[in-house]
Amino acid sequence: MGDGFEIVDNYEVQDLTEIKQDSNLLPVTKNLKVRISKAGIQENKAKDIFSLKLELRIVDGIINAEGVPQYINKPLFTGIMDLVYGAKNAETRDKEGKKWWKSGQHLVGFKQFCTALDIPLTGIKINDAFLGGLIDKELLIDIKHEADTAMDADGNRVATGTFRERISAFKKVV
Repeated sequence: MGDGFEIVDNYEVQDLTEIKQDSNLLPVTKNLKVRISKAGIQENKAKDIFSLKLELRIVDGIINAEGVPQYINKPLFTGIMDLVYGAKNAETRDKEGKKWWKSGQHLVGFKQFCTALDIPLTGIKINDAFLGGLIDKELLIDIKHEADTAMDADGNRVATGTFRERISAFKKVV
């Protein structure tokens, strides 16, 4: 055991030759330039979490293995938790000693978004003027893959076996 290896049973992995990423998902990407084409708001089903709902269009594409840009002008959409700007009763949402909501962690993505677009971090009012001012602004984002979940019969979140795109890491175009 001193050489860092442990003895394990052999496990033969299936043939990976034909395994491909789900074609409905964009590749994991960093610093993807997007333009905001539509802006609105969205609420969760309980109507106690509020976030921006944006349609983002890919500007320069994602370069494939052959060096060719793909997905130019393809739309992406923010999810309910990507750009949360408010929550009713945030102080009571946390469970079991967690302070994610109470400490404002739900606002981190929104703060990154505002910083990327040079929006002042104080006095923000989400209204028609704010949303209209977002149209045609450009920023950089990261796309990652996240496991889809759904509520089971007991009210617990469980993985569904599928994945979705998650937009994160809003940055300024330089």
